[in-house]
Amino acid sequence: MLTTLATGCGVLSDDKATVAASQTPDRSAPAAVSSAPPPTVSSAAPTVRPSSAPPTSGPGSSTLVPALQDAAVRAVGQNSAASLVALDMRNGEIVSTVHRQAGMSGAVAPGSTFKIVTSSLLLSKGVVSPNASAPCPANSTVNGQNFHNVGGMSIPKATFREVFSRSCNTALIDLRGKIGDRELADFSTKYFGLNSNAWKVAAGQGTVDGVVPAATGENDKAAQMIGQGALKMNPLTMASVVATAVTGEFHQPILERGMDVHTVKAKLPNGVSSSIRTMMIDCATTGAAKDVFRGMSGVGAKTGTAEVGDATNGWMVAFRGNIAVAVYVEGGASGSGAAGPIIRDFLTAVAPTR
Repeated sequence: MLTTLATGCGVLSDDKATVAASQTPDRSAPAAVSSAPPPTVSSAAPTVRPSSAPPTSGPGSSTLVPALQDAAVRAVGQNSAASLVALDMRNGEIVSTVHRQAGMSGAVAPGSTFKIVTSSLLLSKGVVSPNASAPCPANSTVNGQNFHNVGGMSIPKATFREVFSRSCNTALIDLRGKIGDRELADFSTKYFGLNSNAWKVAAGQGTVDGVVPAATGENDKAAQMIGQGALKMNPLTMASVVATAVTGEFHQPILERGMDVHTVKAKLPNGVSSSIRTMMIDCATTGAAKDVFRGMSGVGAKTGTAEVGDATNGWMVAFRGNIAVAVYVEGGASGSGAAGPIIRDFLTAVAPTR
């Protein structure tokens, strides 16, 4: 029997064949030392607090914002296992990036951070609404494979808002019958610009645009609902996912102005993007990421933890003001513990929306 265990906002799986398909190719950053402590949260006040990228300065110019790039470098520090990408949600301009190759060319399972996309699909179909009942049982079994939640969590009378903010795996898995095997893949392509293999962020900069294949059966669909299976993402694509979900409109990320960009016509319904924004704020204030952002205003977040072989990878995505950010920590024990402090430190340089 295969057993899947939730950790933080994420998922651990002993399905080795599934995990192997989501390894990261061609990484330049060295692997994490699993015993290394997570970075600490800085208490120092930032010297600058820019809220977004400056006006366009012409084709060929870099989109990096010096103050935000400096903030990202400080936040990541000496953690060679961490990669960070942040972008302006209004136009897709990448404002900071650390360990760029892993951040843009990596291809790993995103864990529960991808629940932003699966939840957007369920909301778009009218299968759920934020305040609708969505029971969160302690276990869910799919063809002999057992899925459960961190610490045996069970919320019998949960709303979908609680399911998202506290990252209940079983509730989402039990909703898999509401979508077809190809539906998540098609939705990701139509609204989030994934599965394109067409993103060009800068001359000579390779990327993996995010891969969401059609599910091959019920077990694979269950895994995809919680960001596992053969899904392949990286901080670039996950920062873009946040920006699209929160604003409702996909803007292909760019690192150099004047690039030909991939576009999609469809926009998420206003109610969907509004709901995702609200539920991400819940996650940062009362949900699984509340300890990371305690005392910090204007933040929405989602965490994720995924097992690859015998190791775990930590994820977190967030937004503040006009900036979306994603951090991936290879070997991170949890999203909140490994990626959370990095994102918090970075977001101290971003002013919240007034």
